[in-house]
Amino acid sequence: MKKHPVATILFLSLLIVGAGATVAYYNTKTFGFDEDAVVFMREDDGFTIFDYKVYYKDVEEFYEETKQYIPDKAYSTDPHIAIEISDLNI
Repeated sequence: MKKHPVATILFLSLLIVGAGATVAYYNTKTFGFDEDAVVFMREDDGFTIFDYKVYYKDVEEFYEETKQYIPDKAYSTDPHIAIEISDLNI
């Protein structure tokens, strides 16, 4: 029986769209006489992706607000298997 390559097709399409968006962004910023194009940059207080600044403090506040909606356990399709999220060391 042939397996359907849905996951592979989705991954490759996301990779192609991501590469295209990166090239389009970089070309637009460098040829538009704007400041230097920043595709990705990591700093001490956050990171920048496509000139959009994300602060770690804001991400932590968002996580604290939504933590009550995140399940405590992750279940598998195998019977009687449940692992604690804290055991995953994420």
